[in-house]
Amino acid sequence: MQEKQPLILTVQDLKSGKFTKLLPEFYDSKNSVENSKDMWHQQESVFDHTLSVMEALEKIFSDNKNIESLFDKKIDNYTRKELLMIASAFHDIGKKEAMVKEGEFTRCTGHEKIGVEKAGAVLNRFDLSEKETLIILDIIANHSVFHYLLNPANQNFEKELKDLREKFSGSIYAELIILSYADTVNSKLRTAGPDEFKYRIDFYKKETETLQ
Repeated sequence: MQEKQPLILTVQDLKSGKFTKLLPEFYDSKNSVENSKDMWHQQESVFDHTLSVMEALEKIFSDNKNIESLFDKKIDNYTRKELLMIASAFHDIGKKEAMVKEGEFTRCTGHEKIGVEKAGAVLNRFDLSEKETLIILDIIANHSVFHYLLNPANQNFEKELKDLREKFSGSIYAELIILSYADTVNSKLRTAGPDEFKYRIDFYKKETETLQ
């Protein structure tokens, strides 16, 4: 039986093509280009978007030292930060199969579920424990929940936020906050909808300060 490989992902290594042979599914995302009607993605490849999210993650960790000890905690073979970086690399891996063109726009309904299935097969190649794999897949499955919660038209915000805190407290609440923050901060929403962008970013900044 072939020994399973370690999997430490950085933006620099992914950009350099270091994982081209080990992660062909990741590099295949260069061919999936989004132009979403909500203007979050404007002729942007899933590959470029994913690297942008990972870069934003690194900056968030650098700027928020209060979360350092939380994410430095080791699960089995990997720290929570390392697992989050892996999850971020695969969070949109299901978009290729989910992407539907509607005129000039695209939508990717259900990409989270497809992403879990694809990522599960990929992660089996590496030396992740079962618990670590499940954490990564849980993050991928739920990485959109805060995007939906923070829709400015949401009339049930307080209740839904309470429900999310209860559901993910003690598991991946911190990971979902940080990943959603990173997913938003470099989005095209910054210019397409500056008021909504500020509303979302203000929420993530406030929540990040409470994580410990």
